[in-house]
Formats: sequence, C-alpha cells, structure tokens
Amino acid sequence: MNSFTHMIDSLLRLLIALGNMIVGGIVTIEVWLRGQLALFGLSRNLQTAILILVAALLIVASLRIFGGLIRVALVLVLILIGIHILSPIIWH
Repeated sequence: MNSFTHMIDSLLRLLIALGNMIVGGIVTIEVWLRGQLALFGLSRNLQTAILILVAALLIVASLRIFGGLIRVALVLVLILIGIHILSPIIWH
C-alpha cells in the first residue's frame, strides 16, 4: 500500500471514528432520556416526538462542535486524492 492510499485510509478512518463517537453519544443520551420520560409517565408517541427533537438538536450541536475538524479532514482527503491522480503526470 503506498503512502497516499494509507493517508487517505487513515483520514477516512478518523472521520468514521468521529461519526461513531457522535452516534454513540446520541444513543447514550437517547436511552437515558427515554428512561427519564418513562418515569414521568409520558406515552411512547410523545416520548418518540421529544426524542426526535432532542436527536436533531444533538446532531446540529455536534456538527457545530466538530464541523471544522470534519471539513479539514475532507479537504485533506480531496487534496490527497488529487495529488495521487496527478502524481504520474508530475513524476514523468
């Protein structure tokens, strides 16, 4: 495996790990919140509506927090792909 492919794979793994971390946090909060809403005696339909709203807010918040990092990683992946495509032209 050449170094460009390895760098691209590493950056993609970073993006996947970041996404898994965000989803894991959302799931943890959702499970805890569903338990709390059940304690209040709210119906399943109302719980689901509240949880959808909370999930949307958490997704927006996580994109705000990690948005810069995600953008930088995607730009690096695109630059590396471009260099990889142009490298035969540059070296010959």
